[in-house]
Amino acid sequence: MTVPNQEELWLHCETLLTPFKRHEDCVLHIAAGRIDQILTSGQHRNVPESLVVHQPGAVAVPGLIDVHVHGAGGRDVMEGTLDALQTISATLARYGTTSFLATTVSASDLETSGVLRSIGENRDRVTAGAVLLGIHMEGPYINPLRRGTHQPEFLKQAAVREFRRFVELSENTVRKITLAPEMDPGLRVTHAASAAGIQVFLGHSDATFDQAKAAIAAGAQGATHLFNAMRPFHQREPGILGMALIDEAVYAEIIIDGIHVHPAALRLLLRAKEIERVMLVTDGTSAVGMPDGSYRLGGRTISVSEGECRDSEGNLAGSTLTLDRALRYLVSRMDLPLGDAVSAATASPARSLGIAGRKGIVGLGADADLVFLDDNLSVIKTIVGGRVVYSREETTKG
Repeated sequence: MTVPNQEELWLHCETLLTPFKRHEDCVLHIAAGRIDQILTSGQHRNVPESLVVHQPGAVAVPGLIDVHVHGAGGRDVMEGTLDALQTISATLARYGTTSFLATTVSASDLETSGVLRSIGENRDRVTAGAVLLGIHMEGPYINPLRRGTHQPEFLKQAAVREFRRFVELSENTVRKITLAPEMDPGLRVTHAASAAGIQVFLGHSDATFDQAKAAIAAGAQGATHLFNAMRPFHQREPGILGMALIDEAVYAEIIIDGIHVHPAALRLLLRAKEIERVMLVTDGTSAVGMPDGSYRLGGRTISVSEGECRDSEGNLAGSTLTLDRALRYLVSRMDLPLGDAVSAATASPARSLGIAGRKGIVGLGADADLVFLDDNLSVIKTIVGGRVVYSREETTKG
């Protein structure tokens, strides 16, 4: 399938997952970067065949959304430069991601300020592949006891004035923050962020169940990379994990790479929560799309061996996961229907960010962000706003 980059497209889909509905033999009319029409087999016969672009044997799904990714293609979000962001954007598109939140790690106030400012200035200039939706601040308001690979000298209690300064420096590009509720006195930052429309997720935390419950009541929406970097479940103190598993309104990020979460724990999550509140994330690092070796994650060097990322202390330090690989894992190892797996990587993150109807769905008026998958659920083509940003066919020819 060769898709021209133009204002108007007619795309034939043998199978389309919206992801809530399954359509066979339909044609999408794309105009000005949005879905203008979805024509069924009986409706699209009047469209001149010369205008229709085909992709035989493929399944079309909405573009995947990664709300927790630190880098890709050898480049790290904490570089903050347009060149780094462009490389990350282009690399993610190769694996079906069409939108992402550039995720920071805990750093000095000076470095954090500079990175936030630079990303804010460059946000609308990132056009190489996946759309940069905004920033996810992971830290610095996290608990040293559950810091993972975050450097302890940069961790601190949350302060509203400082957080608001960070948001202002980013030109209001911060869309999400991960914090530990016990590090947020009076839950003031949780209240302030939520009131400003910034998503608050709980993570890198030793919070009790009651502390987590209070944070949700104050506006927090979910749990960051569930099971990881949080108090383990105990029958008398279930912590954030217990709260996330039983509260139907809480979103749960999950890293499905076969390393971060045991299959049994993943099955527990899928049985406990509706798929509408499960969000696939990668926690991807600069090693995404790269061979084993040494890479950067913020101010640290991480080592990658057989696709597993660890820092010098032996801590897991992000991943090399891609969202298309997470889809394959859910379908092949968890026997989840493809539509449900796709929903967890599209509609769920879009809903959590308040952009449902525009992203994460193939529907009238939605952005024309699409991924074509082969029988093995590998990416054939990625389209962002009606523009082809990755084509396996073209890459193979090159």
